[in-house]
Amino acid sequence: MIEAKAFSERISRARKKLAESGADMLFVTPSTNLFYLSGISFHRSERLTAVLLPKDGDPVLIVPAFEETRARSLTPISNVVTWEETEDAFRKAAGYLGASRGVLSVEPSTAYDDVEKLLAHASGWEARSGADLFAAMRMVKSPAELDAMRRAVATGVERFRKAFASLAPGVREEEVSARFGGENVVQFGPSAAVPHGAASARALSKNEAILIDAWDNPEGYYYDITRSTFYGTPTDEYRRVWDVVHAAQFAGIEAARPGVKCSTVDAAARAVIEKAGYGQYFTHRLGHGLGIDVHEPPYMVSGNDILLEEGMTFTSEPGIYMLGKFGVRIEDDVVVTATGAETLSPRPQKLEPIPF
Repeated sequence: MIEAKAFSERISRARKKLAESGADMLFVTPSTNLFYLSGISFHRSERLTAVLLPKDGDPVLIVPAFEETRARSLTPISNVVTWEETEDAFRKAAGYLGASRGVLSVEPSTAYDDVEKLLAHASGWEARSGADLFAAMRMVKSPAELDAMRRAVATGVERFRKAFASLAPGVREEEVSARFGGENVVQFGPSAAVPHGAASARALSKNEAILIDAWDNPEGYYYDITRSTFYGTPTDEYRRVWDVVHAAQFAGIEAARPGVKCSTVDAAARAVIEKAGYGQYFTHRLGHGLGIDVHEPPYMVSGNDILLEEGMTFTSEPGIYMLGKFGVRIEDDVVVTATGAETLSPRPQKLEPIPF
């Protein structure tokens, strides 16, 4: 679990980055960014819950009066302002901006309507996106965050073990998916060639491909793992494609180290697949950042010049998708170390078909 002092440290860092960005106040509504900053994990609703953090002062937490007790139990923020159902919550929040004009940095997933309602009572304020502020803070994970991710991975690995052990002729994709736990996609045979497919009523047959992509955040931090294998005896073509994807994934991981561009990591993996003649079948980026969100910065994709830093986490998940035949994707979770990168999940070393 993330200790309370970590949230206090994050608030201090956010205040510093806020000043560096030229903004005067940070406005954060229910989101993974609110959870990251304060420990509060509320669903967004029509009732305003928000943190207002000034660049040179203490944060204010604004919540419906009936949520005060729950909110205080989740966060180290002590200045809690409540509002009643008969009050205009946005008018009350605007009173804590502290100046007649300024620049408001807005948590990027905040509803446009909420910003409008707030600024209707603070016409001298200008709103800007706070996306870069949160990305800069969240991309580098602390040791406690990495430990939470490792525990999440352990949960995922056990789920994969049970799922593969349960396979038998006639079992349906949707049955395996329902038993798996967390969010997942289970695909058999030709359906595995659809990169973002969905589990269906399709039944497993002997001698066909299997692809399972699974993700979950049991402690607030995600694992995201994909495994591709074969039920029965793989064809020579399937073995060849699996080996190419496996080599490409390793090339991407090997390319990752502090100071390397995200685009370079993507290119290293892509080059392996292109050299093998399957470039046209690798139709997506190599990977994405991972943490409180299953997809977050940084993204391993051509054109992304963000430089990797120690503590950044991402997925390496190359794929080859042969429509009408099968698809192969191998995905593991990676952390950048001081000298390179290591996988948080136990990377498969070879194709291990499942006998029937």
